[in-house]
Parts: sequence; C-alpha cells; structure tokens
Amino acid sequence: MAIRLFDFLTSLSGALDLISPEVVGHHKRVAYAAVRLARALDLPRAERTDLYVAGLLHDVGGFSTQSRLAALQFEADGALHAELGYRLLRKNPLLEGVATLVRHHHTPFAQFESLDRSRDGAPRKLFLANVLCLADRVDVLFIRQGDNAPAHIVRRLRALAGGMFDPAIIDALADLAGDERFWADLAAAEPGRALAGSPDVFDERGMSRGQLMSASTAFSQIIDFRSRFTATHTRGVAETAVCLAEKAGFNAPDLDQMRLAGNLHDLGKLAVPSEIIEKPGPLDARERDIMRRHPELGRAILSSVPGLEQVSDWASQHHEQPGGQGYPGGLCGRELSLGSRILTVADVFTALREDRPYRAGMDRDDTLRLLDGMAAGNALDPLVTSLVREHHAEVNERRLAAQTLAAAEFREFYSGLQQ
Repeated sequence: MAIRLFDFLTSLSGALDLISPEVVGHHKRVAYAAVRLARALDLPRAERTDLYVAGLLHDVGGFSTQSRLAALQFEADGALHAELGYRLLRKNPLLEGVATLVRHHHTPFAQFESLDRSRDGAPRKLFLANVLCLADRVDVLFIRQGDNAPAHIVRRLRALAGGMFDPAIIDALADLAGDERFWADLAAAEPGRALAGSPDVFDERGMSRGQLMSASTAFSQIIDFRSRFTATHTRGVAETAVCLAEKAGFNAPDLDQMRLAGNLHDLGKLAVPSEIIEKPGPLDARERDIMRRHPELGRAILSSVPGLEQVSDWASQHHEQPGGQGYPGGLCGRELSLGSRILTVADVFTALREDRPYRAGMDRDDTLRLLDGMAAGNALDPLVTSLVREHHAEVNERRLAAQTLAAAEFREFYSGLQQ
C-alpha cells in the first residue's frame, strides 16, 4: 500500500473533529498556520513537517466534548489534554518526534526555564511547541471568536510576548500577517491543500508497513482510551479478524489490510459522546441513532485516503448483515465481501467475550450458541462463524492476548496522571 503520511494523517485528523461541529477544521487550520509560521522563521524542513503533524494531532488528548470546547477558549488551561495527547504519541515510532510539541502547546514561554529538561524536552522542542501554541491561538481568535482583523489579532498576541509567547515567534506572525493569502487559506475548508506537495514541508515517499501499522494502532488507542469499557475493544477485534482471515486463506497483503481495517473500524465513534459509550444499560432511540452513524462517518474519513479503499469498505461495513438487516447501507449477499463479513463476525465475537458496562463477558458455549443463532438468522456469515467454532481456542487465545496487552497499555496511559 503506497500511502503518504500527509494523506493519512490529514484525513484521520478530521476524525478528531467529529466530536463537535464547533471544532470542525481546527486541527487542519492549526497545522497550516504552524507551517506558515515555520516558513516565516526559516525553519528546516524536518521541523516544518513536525509542526504540521503536531498541528494535525495537537488536541488528540481531548477525549470529551467539554474538554475540546474548553481548549477553544482563548485563556484555556489545556494542561490535561496536552498531557494525554503526549502519552498517546510518545511511544509511537512515527509520532514520538511531535509528542513534546503536543505536550507543551499550552505551556507559556515564560515557564520554559523552570521545566525539567530531562522530562520536558530540549529547548529546540520547546521552541517548536511555542510555535504550535501561537498557531493554535491564532485560529481560536480568527475562526472561533470571529476576530477577522489581522492587525487586531497581532496586537492582542503581541501583548503576550515574553509571557505566553517567544517574542521572535510574535515577530514572525507580524511579518506573516500582511500576506492576504495566509488569511484566505486559513479560512478555507481544507487549508492543507495549499501545502500539498510542498517539497519544503513533506517527504513524498509512502509510509512503510511498520509505520502504517504503528499509526493505525495509535488511532485505535485514541478511539478506545476515552472509556475503560472500550479500552481494549479495537485491538481484540483486529486480532480476531486477522486470525479468521488467516484461516480463510488471505494472503499477506490482505492480512495487513485486515489489521488496518480492524484498528480503524470504529473511527466514527469519535463522534459518539462518552456518556453514550459508557451508559450502563440499553440505549434509547436517540442514542441508537447517534451510535449507528459511526460506520458512515468512518467511511467518510477513510475513503479520502488514496490507497485505503479496501480498508474503508471492510471497516465501514462491519455492522452490515448478509440478510440485509444491517446498517448503514442495508447491504446483503454478494454486496458484502468476505473481508467485510470476517470483520463483522470479529466485532460481534469480541463484544460477546469482553466485559461491557451492563454485563460480564460470555463464556465459550454461550458465545458459540449465540453466533450460530445469528448465522442461522442470516445476521452473520455461516462460513466465517464456522471458522470461529472450528478454531475457537486459537481465536480466543489471540483475542485475549491482544486485549490483555491493550489493558496494560491503558493502565500505564493513565498511571500517575493528575486530573
């Protein structure tokens, strides 16, 4: 799969904005503003790339609607969501270079000297974090608070030079403010298009297999770590789906695509409020309607990434049923590929075996009995369901191992965190 980092992260960052209409486009605008500031400061390409990626992901730790909206207040204290974002990114080989930038994108410039450099990063990383901070606040003033006068924005931010912001970065903004194209691009629906293909920002080479898998795992944590009840679900589904695909005879490239689809199948759930995900009982009609939107929202994000067409199909169809009773498209029969059918069974199997807010996980016999009943009712594919029964011990062992590892990562993620 020849997939570019620019395409992958730009599209997936849009999923972070699904949490509320009020934050739509914020990540992409901040990424654009950060790169333009980097150009004005004549920063090297590697640092421009880091700033773009950090901009796309800077509020990734804002798990709740409330925390994301709070971060869009000009005087926001974003320490908690910045720390959570850092923890999501710090161990990912593809994203660890921007983790410190995310961690300190709300840290005032005046506090840099008092930071523990062994914990908080080198001075150069902190400088880049302050560039990101300024880009973030520019967008808050320009879009969120409707302050469309560039001169007024610069005056307001210059008043914070030496305190919130490095004076050198404020000077760069003042130089940039006279460029009408900058403000026009910032107001555009897709500001990143003005940067696409820029050789001074992006490496055009495709992501390696390892980088792609690592990035998809990071997004699986973003999806799952909002709640202790979903903390391990995605990893369990992905491992179960890969195991079943192996038994069905998939080749190595298709197994990679299945793992990606498993890791990203619930991407659209970022638009589902945490109170619905954690509700200790059945959902009402309104809540079900909200929940049922997540496959099509996921498709809208994944289908925009060139090279992920098959992954998008498999992931977005994991609630379809062979008999046509599923959603969102009511697809049936040959309209559903074997990959889609495998992912559907993997999702149901994992959900049955794991603990949920309203019940404990089912045992082997009850799980197989329910799967067989669903297959008989044309809600699941009989062939794939038979693979679960035939290879249950291995399938469940691999699911459990993946979820046990995810649970340990979840505990480490929140350990020592001051909320």
